[in-house]
Amino acid sequence: MTGSANDDGSALRGEGSRARVAETLPAPPGERSLAAEVELAASEARDRIAGWAAGVRPEPPPGSGPWAGRPEVGAVIAGTYRVLRTLGEGAMGIVVVARDEQLERDVAIKFIHPDYLASDGAHRRFVEEARTMARVRHENVVEIYTFGEHRSAPYFVMEFVPGTTVEAWRRQRGTLSVDEIIGILEQACRGLTAIHRAGAVHRDLKPSNLLIGPAFRIAVADLGLAKLLGRPLGSDRDTVSGTPAYMSPELVLGTPLPSSMHERADVYSLGVLMFELLTGRLPFETDDAIEMMTHHVKDAPPVPSELRADLPSAFDGVFLRAMQKDPARRTPSADAFRRELLGARQSATATSSGLRVLVADDDEDFASLVRATLEWAFPGVIVECVHGGDEALRALDRNPASLAVLDLDMPGLNGIELTAALRGTSAAEKMPILVVTATGGAPDWRLLSSLGADGFLVKPIDPMALVALARRTLQAR
Repeated sequence: MTGSANDDGSALRGEGSRARVAETLPAPPGERSLAAEVELAASEARDRIAGWAAGVRPEPPPGSGPWAGRPEVGAVIAGTYRVLRTLGEGAMGIVVVARDEQLERDVAIKFIHPDYLASDGAHRRFVEEARTMARVRHENVVEIYTFGEHRSAPYFVMEFVPGTTVEAWRRQRGTLSVDEIIGILEQACRGLTAIHRAGAVHRDLKPSNLLIGPAFRIAVADLGLAKLLGRPLGSDRDTVSGTPAYMSPELVLGTPLPSSMHERADVYSLGVLMFELLTGRLPFETDDAIEMMTHHVKDAPPVPSELRADLPSAFDGVFLRAMQKDPARRTPSADAFRRELLGARQSATATSSGLRVLVADDDEDFASLVRATLEWAFPGVIVECVHGGDEALRALDRNPASLAVLDLDMPGLNGIELTAALRGTSAAEKMPILVVTATGGAPDWRLLSSLGADGFLVKPIDPMALVALARRTLQAR
């Protein structure tokens, strides 16, 4: 895990738990006006948000001391995990990176915040988060390893995902390509589907809770607000929680729903996330949490293609269905959202007649994956697969290509030697070259870059990452 506990002070995006609304909401009477319902749902939250923004925290338990429950760098947890550094801190938890000295790997450890050591409710929610994460096993969800206590502070050990959050990545890169966005959303949908199949709902999906790791792997993190299915959402025992900018109307109002429809709250958040990644802004923009929640309850969102000229209108329908106010009319599941998203991308893709791609890789299964991915992303493309570097040179002699995807380690000329050879020929001097590897690292990429390679991917690759890199490279060339 990385970054999800950090707080940049944004009250509505919720980059950290200061911006979360977590209040018990009674089911609103039918005669109450919409404005009154939203005001009731958020009135106490307004005071809490103001307090968090001012840095107000509950008084620590007597005798706890400033470092009680807060592991110091160098401390060894459970005789195994040596703390390396603090990764992030929110109102409810502290995340550190530690070294598992038995298995020789880095892990992330989340501790309950020292301010809440004496809170039975906070302790219970923390344990519930660990149990919820432990129910899920999927490559697009951060994996939990074990649970324990350190100096009376509960913690759980989980996978450390080296990289950054989608929020930080988006801020750094600015406008993202449609294929990069689909690559993020498609994997997020797979992770959410696994969470839903495990009988839970995330309820706090947002860019800072999505991690980007090596090979463009997306992992859903921070299930601190997750709810196990079982009783109607909005019942008087339920805690309706979330981040105002991403909350569905039923979460804002505490509307009772059958458990079969609970996951649609995450689908609504997917719609908000889709809009934000595509346009660079939220569907509703305000600095007031009450106004934000009111917008989500009663106002129609803008249409994405009206804010981004290069965006095909095929994506508008996917977004608008996910953002339906009535859960019964909303896209029914994260997997249905994923299939609609991929269908919109395919329908919006122009025929790529005349585009020719050479794939050189001795792994037939991987070459088949690359072929299928490129044929899906570029209708009309001609893909030729060969097994080694020498064969690749002969193939390019016969038929020049628009793009080459080369394995770093293959029979005959390897990826480095083949890249150097191709850049020395007039026919392939300007042809885009992407290199994939299961074993290479930063030194290989520096050498390949100096030889003229355009991109570098580490196996196992995400298909949408390959599409995004191929499209971007072809456009640049």
